[in-house]
Amino acid sequence: MGMSRISRRSFLKIGMGVGVTAFTPHLLGLAIAGTPTEFCNPNRPTTPGAALTALIDGNSRWANFEEQHPGEDETRRTCLVDGQQPFAAILSCSDSRVPPQLIFDQGLGDLFAVRVAGNTDTVVGEQSLAYAVKKLGALLLLVLGHQSCGAVSAAVDHFPDEHAEKFIKLIYPAVRRARQIVKKNGGDPNDKALVLPVAIDQNVILTVNQLSKVELFRKTVEAGNLAIVGGRYDLTTQEVTLLTSALPG
Repeated sequence: MGMSRISRRSFLKIGMGVGVTAFTPHLLGLAIAGTPTEFCNPNRPTTPGAALTALIDGNSRWANFEEQHPGEDETRRTCLVDGQQPFAAILSCSDSRVPPQLIFDQGLGDLFAVRVAGNTDTVVGEQSLAYAVKKLGALLLLVLGHQSCGAVSAAVDHFPDEHAEKFIKLIYPAVRRARQIVKKNGGDPNDKALVLPVAIDQNVILTVNQLSKVELFRKTVEAGNLAIVGGRYDLTTQEVTLLTSALPG
C-alpha cells in the first residue's frame, strides 16, 4: 500500500470509493439503543466520505493552530446526556501526545476512541469498535499510529523474544514485516533506526487488514456504510499521513 500525506483531495478521492449512501439504522437492520432521534451535532457527516473529510479538515486546523474546539457548548453537553452518535471510531495508541479529539479538532460525542498501547487489534478493542459501528452508527474506522511510538519501539527491541509482555508481542508481525522490507531495500534489518519507522507503519496497515476481515465490518463496508483506513500522526508536523491508499474489501 502506498503512503500519502492526508489532504482534502486524498480524503475526497477515497470517500468517493466508499459510496454515498447515508447511514440509517434500517440499512444495517440494527436498533441503535440510547441514541436520540436527532443528532447532537447538526453537522454530523452522513457518509463515510464525509466522515473522512471532517477528520482531515479538523487535523488541518490543528496542524495550523486554527482549532475551533467545536461541540463543547452547553447545548451539546445537554444533548449528549440522552445518547451518543459518534461519526467515527478511532483505534489509536494510548500515548498522551496523541489525543484523537484534539488532533482532529472534533467535539464531544463525535469520536468513539479506543486506545491501547501500540494501537493493536485486541479482542476487547475489536468488540468496542463493533459497538461503535453496530449500535452507534459510526461511519468510519480509523487505525491511527504515530511517530516515535514507544510500544512499537519496545517490540523492535524485544523481537523475537516470546517472553515479552503480550502487548509487545502483538506488534511482532509488524516488526517481522518491517525487517523484511528494510532488508529488501538493502538496509540492515538489525538497525533499529531503520526498522522502527517502517514497523510503525506496518503495524497500522496490518491492523487495518485484520479489521477488514471482521464480518460485521466487511459487510458494512460492502454496503457503503463504513470505511476503514489507517494513518500515522507525526509529532513534528502535527499532521496525519494516510497509509492505506485504497479501502480494504
